[in-house]
Amino acid sequence: MNPGYLACSGWVASAVGIAAELGIADLLAGGPRTSGELAIAAGVQEMPLRRVLHLLAAMDVFKEEPAGTFANTADSEVLRADHPQSVRSWCRLAAGDYQRIFHGMAHTVRTGEPATPAVLGSTLYQHLVADPSAADIYDRAMEDLARPLAGVLAGSRDFSQVQTVMDIGGGRGTIVRGLLRALPHLRGICFDRPDVCERAARDVEPGLRHRLTYAGGDFFVSIPGGADVYVLKNVLHNWGDERAIVLLRTVAAAMAASASSRLLIIEPVIGGKMPGLYRALDDLLQIVICEPGATPRSRDDLVRLAEAAGLQPTADQALSSGHFLIECRVAA
Repeated sequence: MNPGYLACSGWVASAVGIAAELGIADLLAGGPRTSGELAIAAGVQEMPLRRVLHLLAAMDVFKEEPAGTFANTADSEVLRADHPQSVRSWCRLAAGDYQRIFHGMAHTVRTGEPATPAVLGSTLYQHLVADPSAADIYDRAMEDLARPLAGVLAGSRDFSQVQTVMDIGGGRGTIVRGLLRALPHLRGICFDRPDVCERAARDVEPGLRHRLTYAGGDFFVSIPGGADVYVLKNVLHNWGDERAIVLLRTVAAAMAASASSRLLIIEPVIGGKMPGLYRALDDLLQIVICEPGATPRSRDDLVRLAEAAGLQPTADQALSSGHFLIECRVAA
């Protein structure tokens, strides 16, 4: 692709981000509308919005019709908040805080260090604690990314003998919620930072409230015991090896109370089924945004980390989501 156009891709990202923030796809759910009608509904100025939508229509995100109206396409439908595969919040995060951090990519290239502290003045998680609105977008963006995996996991593993599942670093509890909807006998626990759990617990659907609980804490210090299955999905890739081993040791300590407890490590891996562009973007994100030392890992790398933490891998499989799953128990 022409580098000149690629250099302008940040403009497109900003246009997608503002369309997601304003809920344009939701406003078009009932059919085509003019930019003036959309501007009134969104509470913004018509002329700038029209130019944003014209650009996105040129990119086939929305459809610009001869009558001067705009309509949703199959691509813009996933910007709706109520779409089952919604990426609205992910687009807000990627075009917002993440793009802001990527403006500091030169710092990473020159020093080998993440750009996040240089841009934000803190780590990403410290920033989220200090800014509740940014934290809410982040939580919901992680929900967008986790949502497809819940159904995949429920259909690829045998949970018939499992009573309680705990998702470690589970954010809003998307994976646990998906498992509980699919498997009525299960109880779920979502473990994350206290501020994340406090926000998520306010938004649990009534049918799950008696089966889902939230537990706040620091997963480098301690994790509650008592679960039959623990899940670590896309958590280890945020950290370097040393911190990843500390985290896995904490999980192993929580599992030690029951010989039947299992840990499911779920990560994208080198050589896995993730599309090449996604893999390249994720690899770059790790070094620019994540904690120092975060790096792409292979299946063997994950096994090595698990064994260093006192865990014994017992099975593994590639998931249709593109992730790789490694099941572990506490080593004898």
